[in-house]
Amino acid sequence: MKKIISLILAVLMLTVALAACGKKNSDFVAMDATDLVQEDFGIAVQKGNDELLNAVNKVVDAWVKDGKMAEYVDYYTNLSDYEAGKDGVDKPDAGELATTWDFGSATETITVYTESGFAPFEFISDGEIIGVDIAIMSQVAVDMGKKLDIKDVAFDTIPTCVEQATGDAVGAAGMTITDERKETVDFSNIYYSSTLVIVSAKDASISSVKDLDGLKVAVQEGTSGDLIISAAADEGYKYTVEEDDGEETEVVVSVSSDTEVARYKQYALALEDLKSGRVDAILMDKLPALTMLAVAD
Repeated sequence: MKKIISLILAVLMLTVALAACGKKNSDFVAMDATDLVQEDFGIAVQKGNDELLNAVNKVVDAWVKDGKMAEYVDYYTNLSDYEAGKDGVDKPDAGELATTWDFGSATETITVYTESGFAPFEFISDGEIIGVDIAIMSQVAVDMGKKLDIKDVAFDTIPTCVEQATGDAVGAAGMTITDERKETVDFSNIYYSSTLVIVSAKDASISSVKDLDGLKVAVQEGTSGDLIISAAADEGYKYTVEEDDGEETEVVVSVSSDTEVARYKQYALALEDLKSGRVDAILMDKLPALTMLAVAD
């Protein structure tokens, strides 16, 4: 009898596992985190390297002002969707946007530290890392008469890599500007603003950090999502909002210590664990989340 019961339990467990593994990207949704503020992206530059910082700001400011930055975001979003096989997406036409840059006979190098799993800001196409951040830094390199050396590293190591690099170096990886990171690097002007979303099953409809209380939450190590959920589980994640009368109010978002944080090197791995039921949700930036879920199953 015990053997029969064990066999039945084993079959049930296998059935559940196979059902979980059968989940598709279309079974999940990215919901805006209603209790979080906007996140601003900047290029991280070695502290004190004003020449490089000014060159980055020149490109960032010009592209934001004339709308080219938004065009690059749209182009690389559509390209990553197309290459991932999203249904109904044709290969986008870059039009007048530059997608290749001629560094000529440049001998001096700008080292770009990035993490390639964050489309449309950086992703791999035909064996090369491309995306919005790479476009920005390619133009910077051309303007300075230099060339790029792109290094794909773990996201959480990027500020340290930039700080310890010899020669010109930046971190270009859809990196949120924070006071903590400013202790290690200088940041360019803002080139893109994002909100955090919570990726979960459609029937869960998790739309706030408070809703993550007691759940197992996946994040990419060292990202804003990691810092925020970790702070919320500790002393509370704090931010300020400006009221209609101009006064600022501090908001504290907290979850219980029962909330478990699972850290990953890449979001793709987190998504696989979400599909299999090993985590309950992913906390991440909105545009990469939408791009990730758009991939054809």
